[in-house]
Formats: sequence, structure tokens, C-alpha cells
Amino acid sequence: MRLVAWVCSFILGGTMLCASPVGNPAFPQIIEKGFLIPADYWLDIRAGYEGDFVSDERLKQETEGSGRVDSYTQNTNSGTVTFNIVDRLDIYGVFGSSRMEADWRFSTAGALVRAQIQSKYRFLWGAGARAILYEWGQAILGVGGRYSSSMPKPSWMTINGTPVSVSGGQVRWNEWQVDLSLAYKIELFTPYVGIKYAKASTQLKGFGVPIANKGTGSLHMTSRTPVGVQVGCTLSTSRYFMFNVEGRLIDEEAVTISGDMRF
Repeated sequence: MRLVAWVCSFILGGTMLCASPVGNPAFPQIIEKGFLIPADYWLDIRAGYEGDFVSDERLKQETEGSGRVDSYTQNTNSGTVTFNIVDRLDIYGVFGSSRMEADWRFSTAGALVRAQIQSKYRFLWGAGARAILYEWGQAILGVGGRYSSSMPKPSWMTINGTPVSVSGGQVRWNEWQVDLSLAYKIELFTPYVGIKYAKASTQLKGFGVPIANKGTGSLHMTSRTPVGVQVGCTLSTSRYFMFNVEGRLIDEEAVTISGDMRF
């Protein structure tokens, strides 16, 4: 139980440490009994909520010249639908809304300029799968993958603190990732830890003012570090519901809170 307490403390601490959520590799078999579909049936369905809060995506500027993105935050609230096959494979969809905020620096005409942008909440979708590769005792090794995309509309932008027009400006964000994770069941708790490879990309274009080196109105941001670590813990009685908290670090600093109900 001390191990469980340490894991949960570490995850919750991630909100203070401050890619897409990974999830527990044991998800396909944590909820053994649902409301409607018999436990021994080969297919079951889950529905749930996923809140993902990224405090630093850790991006860099691409194509328009080198440079770091000073900060990039993203908040997402989504619903999820999961189809589970023989308690070994999850295939799921994610549908919600997301908002981003970023600030960065660039040089134009020999001067250093700071830009900042925030978007409105707009539709986000994602699709992914996770599968159990191997089990021994209470330990589970699993692999997963996911793709997510959103086109949030710019709300405002400032250049050196001065508001500028965002008319005609566009924002497009997408991310894909693959992961390998290890979970261990301890009574009501199933903590897990893993590694992932992810590539996030945000494109800004169509702005009427310079927002990047060389004085262009376009900017492409991509991941600085593609490899990251996730650690999490799931709470469930194995009947009807489960609740999960996850922290991610190295490639990004983020926390995800999610819950699922099995039909």
C-alpha cells in the first residue's frame, strides 16, 4: 500500500511540476462487470470523461528559424467511447473541445519581438487503441497509440504587449504518439508507468503581422523532445466504474483526469 500511496502522490504532484493522454495498459480488463452486457461476452462498450491539462507542451520553432517556444499550454475536456474486444484490446474515440495559449520570441529587422496568442475553445477529436501484450501474475505489459487533432480559432494576439488583429489567422494542432507501459494490480489500485514517443505540431498562418523570424505571418511549432514518461494510477472495484489520474513529463508537463463506465 505504501507503493500505491507513493505513486498517487507523485501523480498529484505533477500538477505542481507542471502529448495526449496515454491511459493505463490494464484498461481493457479493469472493469470486469458492466450494467448491461454480460461479463463473458466478447465485446463490451465503455463511455467516459477525459480532462487533459497541459501546462507546458515544450515546443520549438521550425522552418521560420530556430528558437524555443517559451510556453505552450492547452486545456481539453472530452467525452470518450471505447469498444473493448475480449478484455484484451481497446479501440476508442475522443470528442471534445480544446483551447491553447502560447508565447514565443523572434527577431525581425534586428529587433527581438515577443508574441503571445490565445485561442477559443473549439472541437477536438482523437482516435486510438491499446492492447495487452503479456500478463504474469498481477503485472500487465501493454502497448498503445493515438492521434488527435484540433483547429482552435484565435481569440487574441499581442506583439510586445500590444493587441493586434487576428482576422484571417488560423491555428491547427495535431499530435500522434505510441507508448509502452507496465501496470500492476494492487487490490483496488492499478498503478502504471511507461514510456512514449510523441510528435506534436501547431501551425499558425494567415496573420497580417510578423510572428516569426524573417518577418513572416506564419509559424510552425513542433516537439523539442519526442520521448516522454507517463505515470498513473487507476481506482476501481472491478464493477461498473473506474477513475484514473495520470501525469506526463520530460516531453511535456501535463495531468489527465478521466473516468469510464462499462455498459
